[in-house]
This record gives sequence, structure tokens and C-alpha cells, in this order.
Amino acid sequence: MKKLMSMLLSAAMVLSLAACNSPGKTPTGSNGGSGSGTPSGTQTGGEWPTKTITLLCGYSAGGSSDLGCRYLAEALKDDLGVPVIVENVPGSGSWLAWNQLLQNTEADGYTFALVNLSALFGHYDETNPRETTIDDFELLANHVMDYQVLAIRSDETRFTDYPSLVEYAKTNPLVLASATSSITSGDATVAKMLEQDHGCQLTVIPVDGASDATTMFLAGETDILSANVGDVMDAEDNGYKPIVIFAPERSEYLPDVPTSKETGVDEYISFSARGYAYMPGVDPAIVAKMQDALTKAFDDENYQKNMAAMGAQLELYTGDEYKQLLNDQLETRLRLWGVSK
Repeated sequence: MKKLMSMLLSAAMVLSLAACNSPGKTPTGSNGGSGSGTPSGTQTGGEWPTKTITLLCGYSAGGSSDLGCRYLAEALKDDLGVPVIVENVPGSGSWLAWNQLLQNTEADGYTFALVNLSALFGHYDETNPRETTIDDFELLANHVMDYQVLAIRSDETRFTDYPSLVEYAKTNPLVLASATSSITSGDATVAKMLEQDHGCQLTVIPVDGASDATTMFLAGETDILSANVGDVMDAEDNGYKPIVIFAPERSEYLPDVPTSKETGVDEYISFSARGYAYMPGVDPAIVAKMQDALTKAFDDENYQKNMAAMGAQLELYTGDEYKQLLNDQLETRLRLWGVSK
């Protein structure tokens, strides 16, 4: 009897071991035999990507930010070989999307987000400070640089160019409108620069968006328009003209508009930047692969054509160069607004 029981137990052990080692089975407590120590559900860079990637866009469908994300998603899909979908999470100036990325998303490399200066400088916004800083994002690549411009109405006689506007505003108060009136706004920061560096008298009226600022300007309710290049592509058709661009060199979209340095006034550079970022903790190998994919997408012919049609000036920055670009602009804005870092 004992011999029979022993034989039965031995057979049971053999069957158990065979089940553990059969195809598709993973022994409890193991990492699937990889020996890497990677937590369950997390992929290493060598395995990524194997499923759909999500790009979070904090703005409504149909706008320029959304369209830029969709053009990028198409280019990435061709290179990465998996679907890339855009998920619109509008609200709170895009902070719903950024909070979703940073607080409610697994750091597995399958979700990234469109980011701009509102996300990266929001910590220093005295009107609505955020806990998040540049260091809370895994910066991937910047694609779009939308430089600030100043525009005047075509029938304006008090000033006709940037130097005469600066001189006039030193002794005569002027009014402009801006979507926000804080460090996160390039438009409002241009006004702050004129005030701080040149002694101009400017009042900023907060509005809901760039279109509202343009409407007020065309109606004669404000004296000048502070905007991005992308906002003034149809200026001539609507009775106004940009007189200066705050960029290192002239824009291909506004080739007749001089830089501030060219006008003889001190050089000033200000822009809205659109880039892409992960949350912290993504495998460095995956980060490197995504940066490489974003670089290839930047050079995609269809992507460049579609972005150009929107007036989006493409400038690629990755890695430390991207972070330095942002920190340089942050330092400039902190100085102008008198905010400590």
C-alpha cells in the first residue's frame, strides 16, 4: 500500500512540473523567464512597442494643436509599426491632460502628451501656481516654435514701426489684450518686456483666447496686437500688419517682418513652444526609441507639408538641448516678471 501511495505521489509531482514548464505558463513569482527583474506588465526597450500608443492632447478636436498631434500620430505610426491614437482631454488650459499623464498613467511608454510653456512654466504663475515644474516631465522633443510678434492696424498714424511704437508708448499709455496676463503667456510677457526694459506704458486686458484679442484689436478697442506668427497669417487681408518678430531671425512665413534686433531696438526672443513628453519613470531605452521616432517624424515629408499649411514653424530640439531652450526662456520671463526660481 505504501509503495502504491509513493508511486502515485511521484506521478503527481511529475505532472505538476510538466504543467509549470508547458508553453504559455509562467511560474508564480517569476518575470516570465527574462531574468531582468522587470515588474509584471512593464516592457523593456527591446520589446517596445507591441501595442497602440496614445498621445494626449489637452485641447479640443479641430484646433491647430489637435491637428498637429494627428499629423504627428500618422508619421509615428509609419515608423513604429503600431497604431498611434490622439486622445483629446480638453479643460483647465490643458491641465486635465497633463495631470492625467503625470498622476494617472502607467510609465510604460505607451502614453505621452503634447506639452507647451503653460505646462512647463505653470509653477511660476502667481495667479494660479502649479506644483509641477519642467523637472516633472521626461522631455522628448520640441517640434514647433511659434514666435511672438507685434502688429498695428494698417491705418495707424501714431507709430509706423517698432522703434516709433516704443518711443510713443514711453509717454502715451497703450492697451493690448492677451489670453492670460502671467508668466505663461508670451503675449503678456512681450508687454512686460516693453514696460520693464523700455519704460513703455501698457495695460493688458485678459481675454479668453487669441481670436478674442484680434477681434478687440480690429474693432479699435486695443491699440496694438501681441500675438504669435500663426495668429497673424491673414493680417494683410484683415487690415493690419506685423511690425516686428521676437525671433533670432526672420520667419519664412513673414519674410518682410524684421526682428527686434534688426530694428535697432534691443534683441528680445519670445515664443510659444510645442513639444512632447513622457511622465517620469519610463525605461530609458524606450525614451531613446521614442525620441528617435519623433526625430524621424519631424523629417517626414507629409508631416512637414501639413504643418506648413497651418503656418507652424518647425524647429527640432531633443534631450538636453530641449531642456536648455526652455530654461533659457524661463530665466528671461522670471526676470521680467520679477519672480524667484
